[in-house]
Amino acid sequence: MSKLMENGGPMQGLAARVAQAAEGVDFAPSDSTLDGAQKLFDSYFLVQRAAGSPVDMLRAAMAQALPVCVADIETGADLSEEQRATLARGLHRLADWALIPTAIPEHIQPKIDADPLFRWKQQHQLFFLIIHGMLYLLHVLEEALDREHAPVTQAILTDFADLMEASTVAFCLAGDFSPEAYETRIRPDMTAHDPHFSGLFYADHKELVTSLRVLKQVPDDFEEELERISNAISETYDVHARVCLRFVGDTASLASKDDSRVAAESIRGKYVKRTKVIAGLAKPRG
Repeated sequence: MSKLMENGGPMQGLAARVAQAAEGVDFAPSDSTLDGAQKLFDSYFLVQRAAGSPVDMLRAAMAQALPVCVADIETGADLSEEQRATLARGLHRLADWALIPTAIPEHIQPKIDADPLFRWKQQHQLFFLIIHGMLYLLHVLEEALDREHAPVTQAILTDFADLMEASTVAFCLAGDFSPEAYETRIRPDMTAHDPHFSGLFYADHKELVTSLRVLKQVPDDFEEELERISNAISETYDVHARVCLRFVGDTASLASKDDSRVAAESIRGKYVKRTKVIAGLAKPRG
């Protein structure tokens, strides 16, 4: 792992590693079952859905998105070295699951200009990639639990915690620009796309929250790993709430039908509680 983090910094090493998986199989478009709002959400963030092997698609998505995400970070991102390492660690774990070789070849970093709207969309794609990784890990966790394979279960839970912690950094990164940029560029752009635009329209996050029920089947032997996951869930929702407060203050989201409902309060209140109840992490186990 340490060698993977050495090539010019943790994120640059990651970009070089995943870039080698750029040439892969072609994927057929999937038969979408999304509703209209979910399709609008996908189109705004340039999400393309396909059918194929989950591992193959993870590999291709990482090769396509991550080098550009890293190039955007290099234009100037307010991330600490610890945050960069946390993000890189989770994504290296995902690259392992995607069977991307650990050797780091020569890599020419793409050059892009700093732009808040580009960052908003590109780094949301990073968050979406992490969500797909967590969905895949929950699937293999369910299989490991069926086989009562404790070492594999522990490894999956540890990697899932790494990815959940990385998602917290991805949230910070996607909103790493000024409130003025949000007010003058981001929010008008979303409103033009859909006057009621909302993250609630993201279908895969909804699936992830539902899939977290698998964690209820995890034996109490893995209390330490489950505690890490629980803490990371809390931190992710808290970071999301802080981003909302920074940009829109004590106001409702674009999709809210109740102007008195504060978006950040909903995130810190009912949404995190709902997620922890589904995951069986709402109160101490045992």
